[in-house]
Amino acid sequence: MKILFLSSEVSPFSKSGGLADVAGALPEAIMSIVPDHQVDLRVVTTAFGGIRRLDGITLKKDINFELPDGMGKTEVFIAQTAGGVPVTFLNPGNLFERPGLYGENGLDYPDNFERFLLWSYAVRGWMKDEDFFPDIVHGNDWQTGLFMALMEYWRVTDKAWETVASLFTIHNLAYKGLFPIEKLPLTGLPPSYAHFSRLEFYGKMAFIKGGICCSEMLSTVSPSYREEVLEEPLGEGLSGALVKRKEQFVGILNGIDDALWNPENDPFLRTRYSRHDLSGKADSKKELLKAFGLDPTFSGPLFGMVTRLTGQKGVDLALDGVEKLLETGVDFRLVILGSGESLLEEKTIRLSRSFRQKVGVRIGFDDPLAHRIIAGSDFFLMPSRFEPCGLSQMYAMRYGTIPVVNPTGGLKDTVNPSEAGIWLDDLSEAGVMAGIHKAIGLFQDKIRLKKQIVNAMRKKNSWKARAGDYMETYRKAIGIRRKITGLS
Repeated sequence: MKILFLSSEVSPFSKSGGLADVAGALPEAIMSIVPDHQVDLRVVTTAFGGIRRLDGITLKKDINFELPDGMGKTEVFIAQTAGGVPVTFLNPGNLFERPGLYGENGLDYPDNFERFLLWSYAVRGWMKDEDFFPDIVHGNDWQTGLFMALMEYWRVTDKAWETVASLFTIHNLAYKGLFPIEKLPLTGLPPSYAHFSRLEFYGKMAFIKGGICCSEMLSTVSPSYREEVLEEPLGEGLSGALVKRKEQFVGILNGIDDALWNPENDPFLRTRYSRHDLSGKADSKKELLKAFGLDPTFSGPLFGMVTRLTGQKGVDLALDGVEKLLETGVDFRLVILGSGESLLEEKTIRLSRSFRQKVGVRIGFDDPLAHRIIAGSDFFLMPSRFEPCGLSQMYAMRYGTIPVVNPTGGLKDTVNPSEAGIWLDDLSEAGVMAGIHKAIGLFQDKIRLKKQIVNAMRKKNSWKARAGDYMETYRKAIGIRRKITGLS
């Protein structure tokens, strides 16, 4: 089977969120479960700021490619993942070598339409140059949605595309790739794609609808999120389109890279540990407290958050709940790592200044510190308003850190409070406060706490099982395509 995997970001090369983790780990997992030479899988992504300075990435060549109104040119960089999966980075028109992937200072780049339009056509140009026409194209999120729509149209105009199937994965419906519908002619698509059955969305053009409406199969990143988005408000205005594709729409949980996230050999921890010997976790807690300027001898519960500081993540509820609890003398510690909305960044900093001995904050992204927070905390707080899948709760359980979550989407599917974890009873400031009280009660019951820690560390959330689910979905998509073309 030939597979083309499209993603605008791929860890460890570029990352703004969980999409990059998926794009870095899933292709490797697929390759690991399939016998040698039975799968030819290639990843294509965007170039990014600083790509020329990174070891392991080389500039292969420039190629010319066709556009609706002429010709374009793209740089082609190449690399391999640690597991040997080839990754190609395209930089059409030199539009992607910028400090941000999609924008800066909280604002989208004003030319994102042009950037991902050119990238879509550059992907086609690269395929022709490599003579690589796969059995299936797997697109991810709005950045690849236009390509899915173009694929559907190219099947009409170019026989080379007739048998190429497609799967489109929705990682977060909140991000749709919205642009003026008046720009549709620039895409090379006919006027019929301005209809609500294709790209039109409340008078605008939504790239994500290209994936939803034009692919053989759809998936999203957890079974519960799949059910949630079939209705509003979590359908984000797209529930009608998704209901129409319900029979071709599946929910597959994300996995984690359990080699990268492993407390037994994590290079970012001073002392490693396992479920058979948790002494290293206690050491990690002391080191974490010290790193945030808090008293390392504190023996009470320590909560951690590694998150985007956004309303979606329920950060406002967490900050307000924590503030009230600390004001009333409830004794615990909290460390936060993240960045995001400026108002929430400021609010987070104010909380740490008000409770300097109890709350530690770092604004920004720091992967080694993220590992230390997940290892050193007793509890991991995730009061998300919605969470398509979530990876941090799975990282936390891998390290014996008990997640405290709002049971939505993937959090509901992966955190079982009867085994390891705490569900909020209510998504509110009061609900967060009650959840923290539950965690403190669990912390004080050492026998029950130890049982939950061991249960958490036993959970299997690796990508290998999920890779099998994706292979099955690929086969379904290919089967649908072959039936349409009369080849089945």
